Amino acid sequence: MPMFFHYHRLCLRKHLSWCDLTNLGQSMFNQDQEKERVLNCKIITGKVRVSNVTEFLSLLKSIAHKYAVTIQAMDAELIAGEAHIKSAVIKALRAVASKRNITNDLGLEILLYAAGKRQIERAFAMGVTEGENKVALVIVDATAEKDLAVVVDEVKRETKLEEAPISELDYIEAKKENLEKFFNITDAEINAVGEKKLKMLVLERVALLDVLK
Repeated sequence: MPMFFHYHRLCLRKHLSWCDLTNLGQSMFNQDQEKERVLNCKIITGKVRVSNVTEFLSLLKSIAHKYAVTIQAMDAELIAGEAHIKSAVIKALRAVASKRNITNDLGLEILLYAAGKRQIERAFAMGVTEGENKVALVIVDATAEKDLAVVVDEVKRETKLEEAPISELDYIEAKKENLEKFFNITDAEINAVGEKKLKMLVLERVALLDVLK
């Protein structure tokens, strides 16, 4: 079902107008910005060659275990900016803290929020694949006490990441088609808010996962 009509049904069930729902998404995003000051995470991006997905994820898991942190890999082509990832991290941490999490793995919970989807199988489509990947790697310290610089260095070294500026994650025209398809963003939504605000529509998907739970 197209997301626009799904939102319409959600509005009726929750007695919310389209404007109310949009404001709800914006309100949740603003709350995330307030919490960002206590968030201890590092995001790195760039190109990496993955010869075997299972081995690559196992490598990240072993580094995460070594430093008692969470490391999650995502397809950078489906990321609408640094705020997209940070919002997902904040909401995942909040869900775990309030025992509203869908999974028992913080990394997967982050991926679910970043993808704006409840189904783990569908969220996996935002992960890495075999071959050359443009990735976003997020490293999270749930205790907010660790120095993550050493973790970042080891991740870059062990994965042989060709690091790029974090600005590479920003929304650009080349990402438009992939983002619209993955997040089920309709022409009606684009016409309502304008193409320049496609990033905000993606952030709404992240925020609205809490409403759809």
